[in-house]
Amino acid sequence: MVVLLMMATFAVDWGRAQLAKTELQSASDAAARYGVAGLKTSVATATSQAKAVAAMNSAAGTSVVLTDSDIEFGLWDPGTRTFEVLTGAAQNSATAIRVTARRTQSRSNPLAPVFASALRLSSTDITTSAIAARGNIITATVIAKGSPWLAGMGDGSTIAATGGNPLGCVAPTNSPTRISSLPLTGGMSVYFRQTTGQTSYENSGTYGPDGQTDWIVRQDPANGINSTKAPIMSLVGIFLDDRAPNTYSQAAELDFTTENSRNFSTLSPGLKQVFFIGDGMKSDGTLQSFVVPAGATRFYMGLMDEKGWWWDNVGQLQTTMLDDKIAMVK
Repeated sequence: MVVLLMMATFAVDWGRAQLAKTELQSASDAAARYGVAGLKTSVATATSQAKAVAAMNSAAGTSVVLTDSDIEFGLWDPGTRTFEVLTGAAQNSATAIRVTARRTQSRSNPLAPVFASALRLSSTDITTSAIAARGNIITATVIAKGSPWLAGMGDGSTIAATGGNPLGCVAPTNSPTRISSLPLTGGMSVYFRQTTGQTSYENSGTYGPDGQTDWIVRQDPANGINSTKAPIMSLVGIFLDDRAPNTYSQAAELDFTTENSRNFSTLSPGLKQVFFIGDGMKSDGTLQSFVVPAGATRFYMGLMDEKGWWWDNVGQLQTTMLDDKIAMVK
């Protein structure tokens, strides 16, 4: 009879431990998934989101608490299925998060036995982990002399000098920066974060990615690319398909004259439309979503200017660009 009672006691506590482990794993999974979604903003946001969603879960009736050391940032290699931990400033380039949830003696929260405690058996340590990864996170440098109206055009292509400008643009000197390492799919969203740097033009001050917001300029259509109004020296982008832009009709003009027109949550530009990016954030600090148009195969970034007047621009901007793909990988 005593033996049967002991077996029943062990069975109950073993089952309870397995249930607690399942609950703890669910918390790890949720924290990793929600945390990695925050990478589009910052490491701090990702950490905060992982902790918050973990606390919404419980294991054996106790809320799951994560510490900073439980949340690791790194690079996920899908080929070798390995996670490389990043530290310090390198965490800003992380593509994945590993979350480890613990109920252990060292945390003073092990799973205590219910019935086996009568037999003076020790408590049980439970640890689970999960890794969630984003599809792509890349960094790019955009030179101030780069004009999006030369996107997709070959060497020797030009933008005419007008309105008193003594010198026009020519490729490749004034070609924009092509972002070739980000696979594009129509309908996907891309985001920009941690956009830094300063640019200026002759006899001007220096400006960040939003440009000189009190001076709105308009570049006339060139090389089959639409006209756009936006702050001078602001960061702008353009999507193209595989065709040369000057071989088919231009798209409609875009207007980012007002602060409200630049404070959008989501922007869906068409092919061959130069659009405002700025720092990639709304006025409240949330990231803006840019929807890739159908058929897009190429993406370029440059600076906003007018009348072909990119030759006197100096400086550069740096930005981190990421897509919206998230997956549980381990």
